[in-house]
Amino acid sequence: MRKTLSTLTLAVALASGQAFADQATLAAVQATGVQLTEAQAQAIAAAQGDALAQAVAAVVAANPDSAATIVAAAVSAAPAQASSIVSAAVSAAPAQAAAIVSASIAAAPAQATSITNAAVAAAPAQAAAINAAAATAAANTNATSNAGSVSTISNNTAGSSSGGGGSSTPPSGEETPASPSQDD
Repeated sequence: MRKTLSTLTLAVALASGQAFADQATLAAVQATGVQLTEAQAQAIAAAQGDALAQAVAAVVAANPDSAATIVAAAVSAAPAQASSIVSAAVSAAPAQAAAIVSASIAAAPAQATSITNAAVAAAPAQAAAINAAAATAAANTNATSNAGSVSTISNNTAGSSSGGGGSSTPPSGEETPASPSQDD
């Protein structure tokens, strides 16, 4: 009896985690300002796995001018599903592929490769634009995340260019090491 109760509790907890993730995705998409129908909102809230990507793609298809913003919000809320979300969204709005990729990489830079590959697979005719957008987004993301370390390295390099601080002239009041040997 206890084992069954524990198993049910675990199953409910795991399902709740997915429900909370889908609620987070819904909240993120709603925060973009895009007007969702009740059906679209319910589809995103209830979606699991690839169904979430399809639900987001339906919103993208209905709002292609906001595709990049919608997908970036969804990817930000569910980065583990970034490639499936991007693939479905690019299929729904291939003319927006470059913008979708750029915004998605900015939202989930760790997923840049899978985002790019998914977009190219979904819209091979847009491969050149997708790859260019991905390269630019990745460079911008890296420049932003490394800005502090670049200035730190730059400051350290400038400070160490004095030659180590060595001096051939001893401080005042001290003899040079060669002075005592001259007395012999």
